[in-house]
Amino acid sequence: MNWRHLFILVAASLWIDVASSLSLDPVASAELEQHIKKGDCVISMRHIRPRRKLHISIEALFMIDFPTLKHKFSFFLDRREQRVTLDISASGVTESIQFIIPNINETSTIRSLALHFHKNRIALLVDCKESDAHELDMNLSKLYIQMDDPVIKLFRERKYPLHFDGNLESALQRANCQKGLNRRGNRRILKTKVTTEREKNKKRDVRNFYNSDNSYERYTQRQLPLDFEQRGDIPMMHGDCEDALAKSISDLMALVKLLREDIAHQREEIAYLRKLLENCAGCKEPTANNNLRIEPTCRTSNPCYPGVDCFETMAGLRCGRCPAGMIGDGKICKPGVTCAEHPCYVGVQCHDTLNGAQCDACPIGYDGDGRSCSKHNPCVDGPCPSGNFIVPIQSVQQYQRETKYMRKYSAKST
Repeated sequence: MNWRHLFILVAASLWIDVASSLSLDPVASAELEQHIKKGDCVISMRHIRPRRKLHISIEALFMIDFPTLKHKFSFFLDRREQRVTLDISASGVTESIQFIIPNINETSTIRSLALHFHKNRIALLVDCKESDAHELDMNLSKLYIQMDDPVIKLFRERKYPLHFDGNLESALQRANCQKGLNRRGNRRILKTKVTTEREKNKKRDVRNFYNSDNSYERYTQRQLPLDFEQRGDIPMMHGDCEDALAKSISDLMALVKLLREDIAHQREEIAYLRKLLENCAGCKEPTANNNLRIEPTCRTSNPCYPGVDCFETMAGLRCGRCPAGMIGDGKICKPGVTCAEHPCYVGVQCHDTLNGAQCDACPIGYDGDGRSCSKHNPCVDGPCPSGNFIVPIQSVQQYQRETKYMRKYSAKST
């Protein structure tokens, strides 16, 4: 492996590490989608401060993802190379476009950074001034229309909130660019006015000014600086930093208020849980003093036969049926005959009991215990008077037929 391949691997790993700091913002994604539908869109960021780790000069800003088309627009800030890099990924092919940013370094703070999307043109504005622009072969609106199910995902750096505007003028007003220009203009007017007044006073007292002892030295020592920005003892805040500081303090106060309410709510919950634990009988160890009894469970004390299901009910633990081929109450099981083996006579109902299978009575006209049944013999009950013979029904019927035949033959012969 040569040095070129090693450099490519290191750069790729660093690039992946930088891109992994981005997170999906559903609210910003929906807002960006509304602006893309209308056409022009301006995405701006404010107060981009340098990273604490100065050896990492590349930081991810945001990424626009068109999932169904597999198009991604990734923006990265490279302070060392003084540029913003746009990586356009389309179906696995990546193309990089460089936007040059002059006069920045690894320790400078960018007051405002905006990207203006107008048709196929993307313009980069840094501190209210257009820094660079490029023409692309595609634009966000056309990509959005090409999707069957339009969905846009926006990933951004967590510490840099994004602002969206429909035109460049609104974005400049949001960044207070005109306000900063007015302040600088007023400062120049004030400087000119102070200088003019001092020249007038100097001409008025010029006759006796140089005659007095050390007058000129005392004057030079007492005169105020013409430009207040030159003083090093009072840090001056430029542009919209005052408004940003006031807004940050307001947000911080609101956040502290929410934290106080959250902490108070958590204290109430902790007090409630502590009270429950103190009064919970099941949480205490059973001793001779408190006379506590821990209810048995299927996990701690399973009374059932191995392989039998255990159930926890309000009345206590209950066991299911014994395994196949065994009889019992579920706690004690032993080998026996069950109804699954069909021990009863055909048509006789079977019942599983603790002692095994129990069969109902035999059908009508049959004798037996329910398991084995046979037809009932009525002659066994002795239905005839004493002294008479017990003749089977088949013999009686045959005798009656023969008697009837003999009577009919006798009548014909006479």
